[in-house]
Amino acid sequence: MRQAPHVLRLLTALLAVGTGVGCPMGPCEEHAPSPLFDGAMVGVGQPQALTVHGVFSRCGASQDERAQSVSVEVRDPQNRVLPATAKLAGHGASAVVRFTPEQTGRHHLVVSFSPVGSVRQSSLYVVEDHSAQAPLVDLSTVVECPSVDRTSSGTWLCGSQALRTPDQEPQPLGDYFAPAVVAGDVVWVTEAARVRRYVDMGSGPLATSADAPFPATGAPADAPPHARLATATELLLLDETHLHRYAFSEEEGLRAMGSTPVRPSRLATFSDDLPSLLMRAGERLLVVRIAEAPAPATLAIQACPYQLDAAGAPRPVPDEPCHSVPGLPVGHEEGVLWARAASGTQNLELLRYSAASGRLRLDGVLEMTSSFQLQGAERLRTTGFGLPVVSPAVGVSRPYAVPRWRAETGTVVLELLPSPERRKPPFVGGRYFHLEHWNILYGVKVYARPSTP
Repeated sequence: MRQAPHVLRLLTALLAVGTGVGCPMGPCEEHAPSPLFDGAMVGVGQPQALTVHGVFSRCGASQDERAQSVSVEVRDPQNRVLPATAKLAGHGASAVVRFTPEQTGRHHLVVSFSPVGSVRQSSLYVVEDHSAQAPLVDLSTVVECPSVDRTSSGTWLCGSQALRTPDQEPQPLGDYFAPAVVAGDVVWVTEAARVRRYVDMGSGPLATSADAPFPATGAPADAPPHARLATATELLLLDETHLHRYAFSEEEGLRAMGSTPVRPSRLATFSDDLPSLLMRAGERLLVVRIAEAPAPATLAIQACPYQLDAAGAPRPVPDEPCHSVPGLPVGHEEGVLWARAASGTQNLELLRYSAASGRLRLDGVLEMTSSFQLQGAERLRTTGFGLPVVSPAVGVSRPYAVPRWRAETGTVVLELLPSPERRKPPFVGGRYFHLEHWNILYGVKVYARPSTP
């Protein structure tokens, strides 16, 4: 009987070792604070209720303590204080912050917990919210849509496949993945060896208008174009080594006006290995690529001017060298180049350049914190035009937004896009963007761009 207390003490000691009570198994390590909130982009004019977590020690004597009070301050892009409230939640471990943003742009939040919980602050970006926008059409009779566009008469183009109505059998205009470009009711398709011009007559299949050999006489073989610009009567094509021009008239049909060599590029401009871009800059053309730059930057954007000679062929502008501007290309619209800062900052800087009078001119800069990530335009070889997509770097919700130039204020803002599945960013082209989906069969939901350049 006298041994019982000794056995109990031994069992108690063993349990303490097994459960870690009184004898820690290892050193206590603090975890990094969780993100301030999920999703750092919200819609303008919409009431917000954001949950902000405090920062509490796991290792100190106060690990079971919680905040007793909380306060909040929200400032808009003009540094004005907005009406906002904060209420403790989670037994003092977090707070719910409520306010209604009234303008787009970067807002700053400061949430103060007391006596523990620390001061938490972050940027919140208020954007134009088009996430509830309804699709224009759902294309489900195609195998794949590398690009989406539409003629003035209403025929949809899915790559080089034409659909008068969404549910009809597509009309092939060329090789399935041949680049196509729409100019009003004219559709240009460039295959491996020919350029074809089609016209939408308003009903029935698109009519073949004219065709011509590609590459033109004197151009290198096996050099498919990766960039193109078009009007109803002109087609400009840029391949790895040459810039080509075609012109159409009712009297003479489609003619190759000439080709001129362009300097080959050693560096890819976009993620799909696009070597260069082609832009209009007033009466001139610009071939845009990435080039080496002097320190502290290592790379920059280089733009080389071209113009038409008396015979209508593109030629380099005499006595006018290429010029360079800061950044790396991430998107391309008609007459607009989007770039990101190449170096010098950990934050995200999105630059907007417009092409005019033969040069690239910086219009505006959108600055964002490192809590955001940017994905450059994809499929430019087939789409021709495309915008970069911005999304939060962390968080369960991953909304996607695209930049927009607001001419009335001279600023770059963001527009939140529909993304029901939120598995991957939408493909944003010149006038439309589309989301691919699978519902037994492949399909594409097509949306109108909320704004144009």
